[in-house]
Amino acid sequence: MSDLRIWFEVYTKALFRSLPLLWTAAPKEIVFLVAVTLFQGFLPALSVWITKLVVDTVATALSTREELGYATLVPLLIGWVGALLLQTLLDPWRLALQGNLNDKLTAHISLMLMSKAKTFPDLSRFEDSKFYDELQLLQEQVRYQPLNLLANLVELGRSFVTLVVMVGLLIPLAFWIPLVIAIATVPQVVVSSQYGKTIWLTLFENSPYARRMQYYTSVMLTDSYAKEIRLFQLSSFFMKLYLQAFQSLHQSMRYLRGKQAFWSSSLAVLSAFGNGFAFYWVVKKAFRGEFSPGSVLLFVQSLTYFQQNLEGFVGNWLELFENVLYMQQFFNFLDSTISMPLSIPGEKIPTPIRSGITFEKVHFRYPDSGWALKDISFTLYPGETVAIVGENGAGKTTLVKLLTRLYDPTKGRILVDGIDLKNLNLEQWRQQITGVFQDFGRYALTLRENIALGNLEALERPELLKYAIEKADIVNLVNRFPTGENTPLGKQFGGTELSGGQWQKLALARAFVRKEAQLLLLDEPTAALDPRSEYELYLRFVELTQGKTTILITHRLASVLMADRIFVLKAGRLIEDGTHDELLQRGDEYTTLWNMQAKQYR
Repeated sequence: MSDLRIWFEVYTKALFRSLPLLWTAAPKEIVFLVAVTLFQGFLPALSVWITKLVVDTVATALSTREELGYATLVPLLIGWVGALLLQTLLDPWRLALQGNLNDKLTAHISLMLMSKAKTFPDLSRFEDSKFYDELQLLQEQVRYQPLNLLANLVELGRSFVTLVVMVGLLIPLAFWIPLVIAIATVPQVVVSSQYGKTIWLTLFENSPYARRMQYYTSVMLTDSYAKEIRLFQLSSFFMKLYLQAFQSLHQSMRYLRGKQAFWSSSLAVLSAFGNGFAFYWVVKKAFRGEFSPGSVLLFVQSLTYFQQNLEGFVGNWLELFENVLYMQQFFNFLDSTISMPLSIPGEKIPTPIRSGITFEKVHFRYPDSGWALKDISFTLYPGETVAIVGENGAGKTTLVKLLTRLYDPTKGRILVDGIDLKNLNLEQWRQQITGVFQDFGRYALTLRENIALGNLEALERPELLKYAIEKADIVNLVNRFPTGENTPLGKQFGGTELSGGQWQKLALARAFVRKEAQLLLLDEPTAALDPRSEYELYLRFVELTQGKTTILITHRLASVLMADRIFVLKAGRLIEDGTHDELLQRGDEYTTLWNMQAKQYR
């Protein structure tokens, strides 16, 4: 009983929290939709009542052998046709309102999801599979669950109005009839509700299977994997994986849906017996002459409408239950706490940085993983260029994530001019950083917008955009297009597709457009460049990094010769630190890596 009470409180809280959210998204549409739908709830009763009057009038005329005059017949005819016409005319407007409302609700809630995601300052959520399971379920159902919540609420109101009016018509015949039918329906409501909750929770628990299905579909239906799928003949393999995930998801859902259908249909028999008894009682009364023909017709139609709307009321309530469970999950997402503590407003960023950036006995481990960095200590001095080398998994990219505060150290500190990085204003700190990451973004925007993403001021400052284009050496690329900087890029929306090297140069321009940044991060900045472009880039390296503290992560050791210092990472530890010549003289890990690459060119 205590669990039921807690569940009811949670359900009610989520429902009442949803109402102002829906109202904020589209107040005008909601007002009109509610008004139209509730008005439609009165129309069946009006139609039934007019039908009764018509039948009784005709029966009286036949029994008395009097002719029906136009004065009697026309008002009844107009009323009956008018009620029917109103129902027909209002439906298209209600559907149009629902369409407009759905658009606004989807946009409003999607923006709320994005706004919440914006508040996550680190990457812990985005590298957690459970986060994606939860988010995918919210995204997949955002187009219909919020609208259905409102639609079901309104339909509940309409059904309730119709039920009340029908009860008013039935009570003069027999007050107990609506009561018997309602009582006979209660067990069906309770059982269906319980199964509805179980089905939703099972769907949420199985969302990893749904996400795998979506992933396998994207592998088969997007250009990213099209070449390998065809070359290695992988279509059947991924279709098999999709089918396995589908069967895992479908099996549990099919079992629960079957049980829900069985109990609902079994308990519906009880409701049918209630209707049958009421119908027998009225017919028996009519044979005794206690009810007029119109009253019998009124009873039959009212009972039909009552049963239909009671079933509709139950159905809407069950669907509303599912909608509220979705909204509860949505609110849980909105209420989720931020894992990284922030200092607000935080200390100001030293401009310029004078003593440097110091890693002090830094350790870091990812959730459910071993140590990625162990006891890292060094100082980046203002204006110097440091190259970081090491095998895959040595911790190079993790070090950059800590420097950009996409994660905090598990142990140890990062100091900027002696101030703990955790105490600085995070937004201002990231404005001091620019760079190119190995997995840089390829955005389906214009060329100009792709560059300006590094500093949105460039959209209004052509000289800043021109500076970045020249720095990244893509002047010829821009001039090649008839529409220049306004050329749409990417296949998604019919834009021009660039080569891998051209995209990487565009990413470099995006880094350089943040002109005032003090820290430049280059994570494999030439991975997609051809040898000539790479050579030209490194010839200009000193010019490009002038006035900035630069970190260069690369596997191509020839490019580290221009660095002031070289850090060698291995298994998460900083094992060497020095210039190229100093490290070669030591004959340790760096020398081994250098000689391995040098042999490839002999």
